[in-house]
Amino acid sequence: MEKILLNGTRFINESGREVILHGMNVLCRDAALGHFYPDFENAFPFFQRMGFNLLRFGIFWHGVEPRPGVYDETYLGRVKEIVNLAESCGIYIILDMHQDLFAQKYIDGAPDWACLDDGLPHPESCTIWYNAYLESDAIIRAADNFWANKPAEDGAGLLDHYSSMWEKIAETFADCSNVIGFEPMNEPFMGSIAREAFGYATRKMMETNPAFDLTKPEAVTEEEQAAFMGIVSRRFLEFDRTTLMDYYRRMQRAIRKYSDKPIVTGGNIYCSTNIPTGIERLEEGNQIYAPHGYDSVVDSARYESFSKRNVELLYEEKRRGQERLGLPTIVGEWGAFPSEKFTNDLIRHMNGILEKNLWGSAYCEYHPGMESDANFSSLCRTYPAETAGKLEMYRYDEDAQRFEMIFEAEGSGETRIFCSFIPQGVECNLPHSFRIEQLSDRSCCCFLKTDIAGRACVVVK
Repeated sequence: MEKILLNGTRFINESGREVILHGMNVLCRDAALGHFYPDFENAFPFFQRMGFNLLRFGIFWHGVEPRPGVYDETYLGRVKEIVNLAESCGIYIILDMHQDLFAQKYIDGAPDWACLDDGLPHPESCTIWYNAYLESDAIIRAADNFWANKPAEDGAGLLDHYSSMWEKIAETFADCSNVIGFEPMNEPFMGSIAREAFGYATRKMMETNPAFDLTKPEAVTEEEQAAFMGIVSRRFLEFDRTTLMDYYRRMQRAIRKYSDKPIVTGGNIYCSTNIPTGIERLEEGNQIYAPHGYDSVVDSARYESFSKRNVELLYEEKRRGQERLGLPTIVGEWGAFPSEKFTNDLIRHMNGILEKNLWGSAYCEYHPGMESDANFSSLCRTYPAETAGKLEMYRYDEDAQRFEMIFEAEGSGETRIFCSFIPQGVECNLPHSFRIEQLSDRSCCCFLKTDIAGRACVVVK
């Protein structure tokens, strides 16, 4: 596979074609399965049929370093087998060091030896992230001790262990041309800062409205919610600009000892909501911006209250973040939808946001059995996988099975469009040639080559 290079806010391959990355998260949190779904190799024909060229593949500190300073070569070897299989299928990989509620002890992430919670309590009811991160004294203390680089049982600091682990990972995967980036940590949690920020914001709001209660959203006005989140945001922005950026720089130094692959940065855990990120550009460059974004009803039973407008506003904020940073962007996580009749409608709505911004993305997340679930069929969408020139816009109308794109054609090289239907024809304002390679009875790759340079307007239907 051609390597992916960063060019301003675009991804290009070694041939100079602009690349849109479209795929899915794979996050096997179950340590009893070794963090690999059984027979996972069998999912790759499904990924290819869906037109995916990207997997954000979750790896786990618990899997990599089960004991202080001891790396599980078998685990890393199994991950590399998956990476190599992906390459044979034309799929790029982001290696995501995943954590949810910080540690394997609570959901997934750090091994027990690195979870220094000082024996504080963890309420059994804390199973959803937005509750546990504020209510669990144990998780808060474990995160605080991590950022403070408290020593593990062998006397080495937790951040020092983490850096050494990333050196090992970078060395192991340095020769994998389809690994396009290393993500040092999924949704970093700031520890006690979160509880302090939410508490302070609540007290400030109660100064003007003593009945203010964020746990009763029906009684909170939009103005109050905006004011509350503004107070919280200022504290989290400070965390991003200091502690989190120091952490990313430390991880970059570790990775750079063995690899020049990009560092994937997204922001703290609460940046998956409307809260802006305070992350900055790394001085040495080679950085991918990978924000997450979910409506507030995710992980709940309240999908009747799902707000498309909230999602649109949320990603307008992510767009402002990209413009400030000037980095190529992949939405690292979105969706997390249950399998319901409304699911494809919500996927199509998000597809429109991705198209508008020319972003790559990884839907969250793959589960065994999804291959035969029609409620996720809209994840298979027509898009320009490789554009021989500079892409200006594209749009796919699933109902009409009609795709259009505009790009500044170079006059050489083929544009490759993954088509989730079998085309009956193509229109282009420039002299061109067109061919099809069928992938299944319902999908194909279309190859378009213009004879001259210029602004190409293409319709496939």
